[in-house]
Amino acid sequence: MPPEETAKAPPPQAPRLRNTGLHGAFWTQILLKILRILPVWLCLVLNSTVVWAIYCLAGPQRRAVLDNLKGLRPDFGPLRRWWAGYQVFHQFALTYLDRLWHMHFKREVTWDIPNLEHFEEMRAQPGGVLVFTIHSGNYDIGATLFAQKFGRTLHMVRVPEQTEELQELRAAELKKVEDENPHLRVHYNEVDSHLGLELCRILMAGEAVAVQGDRVVTGVSPIEMDDEGVTFKIPRGPLVLAEIARVPCYPIFLQRMGTLKYRIVCGPCFYDGKTKQRADDLGKVWLPIMHRFVHEHWDQWFVFESLVKKSVEQEAAKPE
Repeated sequence: MPPEETAKAPPPQAPRLRNTGLHGAFWTQILLKILRILPVWLCLVLNSTVVWAIYCLAGPQRRAVLDNLKGLRPDFGPLRRWWAGYQVFHQFALTYLDRLWHMHFKREVTWDIPNLEHFEEMRAQPGGVLVFTIHSGNYDIGATLFAQKFGRTLHMVRVPEQTEELQELRAAELKKVEDENPHLRVHYNEVDSHLGLELCRILMAGEAVAVQGDRVVTGVSPIEMDDEGVTFKIPRGPLVLAEIARVPCYPIFLQRMGTLKYRIVCGPCFYDGKTKQRADDLGKVWLPIMHRFVHEHWDQWFVFESLVKKSVEQEAAKPE
């Protein structure tokens, strides 16, 4: 996401390391070898067992997901929340398999757009368009499919992977996708990259930019905002970009419906860009839109950092 508009230096970005942990490329390379020889149905059967083992072993990620679910779905009891955490991991693994099948083995993805009028309205915009999305479904699949149907150049913003080897793998994958999709361009939000200025220039030139408005990682400036008694920590950069660029902003959510089947949920424009709005005020419009989706589709929100909690007022209102 773009840096803040102030001159304050961004927080230091953690160095990308080489390892064979969850953030390394080792397991993806092994998985690709397995997918070459096993049929799809058997991969899906084995997936549940493998995910259960990962869910039990990945303590920090599991606890973060459970914390987010506690804030998002207070109606879930401890056992229901534990099972819901597994469902998040399971859905993430399924979307990851879809991603590999699609990007490495050229399997077709079927998809639909239920609110086609919003999509057509966005596509018909005469100037730049800023697309707000989140970590649901699969961002790379979604951007690829969206760019194909959109018919205009789409610039997608990604945070670099946490390990050097995985970043090299991702960069090679997406470079190939770019070569095959003339309407898609990938940008990485590196520290000191001045990406915000570049994205403003792109929007002013009348092109579309997709940013992720839900996840705060190292090197991304956060902002805490409340909605319906829940406090979210979201990235400030996309909101600042919308404030400065003053272009129409649309919410897009990708929803997995089945194996290699996706739905793109395109919402109405939530900022027309005609009047100047502060980043904080835009956040107050964007956050409820995002909150409604992740509350309903909590099993498809793939954020493995603790970003959601009950607001201070809600906690104080609890009975003794």
